[in-house]
Amino acid sequence: MSTLRNMSPLVASGLMAMLASGIVNADGVRYDRELSVMGAYIEPDDDRTDEYGSAVRLIYGIRLDRHWWVEPQGFAGTIETGKSGATDYYQQGLGADLSYRFFDGEEFTPYGLIGGGVSRNDVANNPSNEFGGFANVGLGIMTSALTQSGLRIRGDARYFYDSFDDGQSDIQFSVGLTFPIGATRTKVVEKTRVVEREVVVEKDFADSDNDGVVDGVDQCPNTLEGLEVDSVGCVKTDQEQSVVLLGVTFDFNSDRLTANARDLLVRTADALKGQPGLKVELAGHTDSVGAEEYNRELSQRRAESVRNYLIDLGVSPDQMTATGYGESEPVRSNETEEGRERNRRVEFNVLSR
Repeated sequence: MSTLRNMSPLVASGLMAMLASGIVNADGVRYDRELSVMGAYIEPDDDRTDEYGSAVRLIYGIRLDRHWWVEPQGFAGTIETGKSGATDYYQQGLGADLSYRFFDGEEFTPYGLIGGGVSRNDVANNPSNEFGGFANVGLGIMTSALTQSGLRIRGDARYFYDSFDDGQSDIQFSVGLTFPIGATRTKVVEKTRVVEREVVVEKDFADSDNDGVVDGVDQCPNTLEGLEVDSVGCVKTDQEQSVVLLGVTFDFNSDRLTANARDLLVRTADALKGQPGLKVELAGHTDSVGAEEYNRELSQRRAESVRNYLIDLGVSPDQMTATGYGESEPVRSNETEEGRERNRRVEFNVLSR
């Protein structure tokens, strides 16, 4: 309480000015701000006394960028001399520090500071009230936010030089609370320059179905890959051709198409509708597991299931026949799981004319 009672009008008015001001840059964006209230223990210069002192420090922080802060400060303190009946030193000051916080944002961070200002030393039983200057340098730490409002704990140690009485060198240890003022974090809006580039697509050279004939010439779009086409992109029908409809599978021991098979057959339907004169055989095949006649019937049902689904997608029934070959035409050995999987297939066989 003696510290606050002895705070000079100079310090009090300066602190009020700090709290009332707001620093705004040229773009009208307000810096982050905060107020720190700290108590200090003073280890005085031996030339002053071998006792101790205490002080209250108020710091008004203004963010300059990610790491740098400017911190106007005011303090008022007393230094005991050990003499009965009197407290010899009343010390006040007003100045500013430049602080560097090593970590950005509101997380735990160490920091360093350097600064100075004007000091006043009022010595009991001494009519002279000396104004002078002070400088301080220090290291400290600041915790992460402890509450939703952003309250933090701050502590530092400072070497404090006061020009009073031919110069005094004190060590100050401070700890206190830091409160955010206004918005705890300034919203930064970054203006990004968007460069639009015009992409010119040479349509005359595009080949959507990868059959080797550009779209501008292709008269049979959506041809299935693996089939040989003529000069205008239509499947050649003067020779037998065949491709496996990869991914066209069925539920176990059933002719029911899987959902993935239904999606894949959309491309097959587009190919047939793109060349209405094309005639094909949908050939079903199985592995050798099970009775031969059962496998033939299962492959027939599966081939018909594919044909019926393609009809549902708009393909003319006259373009397709369905035949089940069972296990009679393996393409791999049925002795391995990989071979049996390859033998379970549906083929798209072009019928020559």
